[in-house]
Amino acid sequence: MGLSRKELERQQRRILLLEAAARVFGRKPFDEATMQEVAAEADIGMQGLYEHFPSKQDLYEQVMESRASAFRARAEQALAGVDGPLEQLRALAGVYAQLFMEQPMLLPMFIRDRVHYDWHFQSRFSPRIHRIYTEDIVQVRTILEAAIAQGLLRPLDSGMLTQLCLGALEASLHYSHNHPEEEVNTCVNRAMDCLLDGVGVRS
Repeated sequence: MGLSRKELERQQRRILLLEAAARVFGRKPFDEATMQEVAAEADIGMQGLYEHFPSKQDLYEQVMESRASAFRARAEQALAGVDGPLEQLRALAGVYAQLFMEQPMLLPMFIRDRVHYDWHFQSRFSPRIHRIYTEDIVQVRTILEAAIAQGLLRPLDSGMLTQLCLGALEASLHYSHNHPEEEVNTCVNRAMDCLLDGVGVRS
């Protein structure tokens, strides 16, 4: 049985609110952004915003969970049938790049929260966000460990390699953000080149 018109409109309004919130949180850190700014961005009254999201904390977490769901769906599709850890890493980097190029406001949110995760900073929204980042990082680390096992990367600590890999991708994404005409593959190739030039095994 399909959704009623009222339920469909509510669902569409929620999506628009999440998009507006992502733009606001992308411009400002969590502590500086306000629900009033989100409501203004979405052109909706405060009551309408609170009907969907009872608090700023809940709104922020749902923005990040929406990003994570979109990322995982694309990652699963991109990795299907891809053999070899370096090819998998390239495919995964392509998903990151495509998502952040489509929604550039998510990149500063992603980087800020990854710093909180990496350095074990306490925050009021850490439990749900922590789960998202743990799953993302485990996926990257597992691919890197397979590359080490196959002799494709130097046998360095996989945690350090994960930081290095994500750092190279973030740097390349930042460059692409300032050069919006750039294609996804260019961004991915630059990040992979930086990683492999540094820790790849030379034949």
